[in-house]
Amino acid sequence: MLIRFAAAFVLLVSVAASAGEFKAAHLSTNNTTLQLTTAHAATVTAPSLPDQVEFGSPQISPDQSHVGWLALDENCCTSYAVPMTLVVMDARHRIRTFIGEGLPIFDWCFLPDSKSVAYMQTVLHGTSFEHFERRSLADGRLLAEYDYPDDLAENDTARKNAPAWVKCVPQ
Repeated sequence: MLIRFAAAFVLLVSVAASAGEFKAAHLSTNNTTLQLTTAHAATVTAPSLPDQVEFGSPQISPDQSHVGWLALDENCCTSYAVPMTLVVMDARHRIRTFIGEGLPIFDWCFLPDSKSVAYMQTVLHGTSFEHFERRSLADGRLLAEYDYPDDLAENDTARKNAPAWVKCVPQ
């Protein structure tokens, strides 16, 4: 009986420890640093990528096992930094990056299952086109793609018919 209780206790502690790590994410006033608060009340500074000049859109996964943000890079053609990479960090502080393949990543979300992310890419100016991707956090694999075309009539239809994972991304 005591052995069963001990085994159940160890299992319960293991599940509780893996239930969540990140509790809060706070950007500095100039967006150059991102402070993360863990379940143990520790504060961790999020790492920045080599070309990154700002952080943007920090979010914590629904199960609190991951935290993510947009890495903004300087842009030669604009007076502002551009979000080119989505960065996701797990509770062990391992980093996975999702690069916009030449297009900036303007918005994103963790999916409700906390096992994937969705993000929206588009050009900087002058189009209604938006490209969405859903990717696995485990291996970065592309799970789905969806587009809102530039043509306004087609764009309206595409928005109405968008799958739920696309609608997770803020518009």
